[in-house]
Amino acid sequence: MVGGSNTDLGRSLSLHRGKFASGGCGWLWYFGGLLLLGGIVQLAEVVGLKTPKPGETGSLGLAAASFVGAALVLISPVLRWRQQVELFEGGFVWSRLTGQVAVRRSDVQRTQLITHRSRAGTHDEVVVHLAGGRELSMSGLSHADQLANLLAAFARPVAAPAMPATAGGWRPPT
Repeated sequence: MVGGSNTDLGRSLSLHRGKFASGGCGWLWYFGGLLLLGGIVQLAEVVGLKTPKPGETGSLGLAAASFVGAALVLISPVLRWRQQVELFEGGFVWSRLTGQVAVRRSDVQRTQLITHRSRAGTHDEVVVHLAGGRELSMSGLSHADQLANLLAAFARPVAAPAMPATAGGWRPPT
């Protein structure tokens, strides 16, 4: 069952936050920062804070385009950075800027840890398969291998308790 509050999931076991430089997003921070800086410079020229050199023109449209481009480029790294997964005894809660997803322990069917390697860097993705056929893909978390192992333990069946002792003790088979 997806949903519910984290108060009914029991005691907190671990917390895994998103990383600032989560795999492959380092260049997005850089490129978004350059676009943001370019928008500020263009806006300063339009307002008149900076005296333009001969041949330079400032444009309000170019400043707006730089700000919009920076916002679009920075969406992915900000979403990865501002997420967290808190693991409880009875399930976990995945919090993002777009909302929270609470998953009970009994809904976890299988967990995969996928390592993506590219020229831009390496990042781990934890994929949690739920009972209803839904998948949650969490990327850019700190200690993703530890999280994947703990979530995989949720999917394993709990051992049945030992049979209670019968009155009279052990009896040989007949």
